[in-house]
Amino acid sequence: MSEASHKQALYELVCRYAQAVDKRDWTALARLFAPDAVLKGPGFSFDGVDAIVAGMNGLGRYSVTQHHVHNHLAEVEDLEASAETYCIANHIYEAEGVTRKLDWGIRYRDRFACIDGLWRITCRELLLDWSQDQPLPGANQ
Repeated sequence: MSEASHKQALYELVCRYAQAVDKRDWTALARLFAPDAVLKGPGFSFDGVDAIVAGMNGLGRYSVTQHHVHNHLAEVEDLEASAETYCIANHIYEAEGVTRKLDWGIRYRDRFACIDGLWRITCRELLLDWSQDQPLPGANQ
């Protein structure tokens, strides 16, 4: 497999992460991680696939999420890789009868391993660069 093919596979992996999270497809999400993977960010750290899936269930407080994957720069060396991926994550929720939208500007610092011919996330660190929380115009009409 060429370096370009590996990089495309890694990009698809991070897009599949966004899709699995937004669909609340925890089975699909679990398949993206190595068994002993770590997912961490401000105020949380989940060690192992079961803990990652359990922790991501916390997204249930939002009626909808959309993770928009942007810049993705990966470095591949043999069967390991690292990347930084930009993402805007939209979270829709209700508070005091008002529909609100919480937006996060995220940078993920990722590490990957190719296991049995498939790339898996071994460590994903969420870095929150900015956030904004405001009423969602037109949502309560």
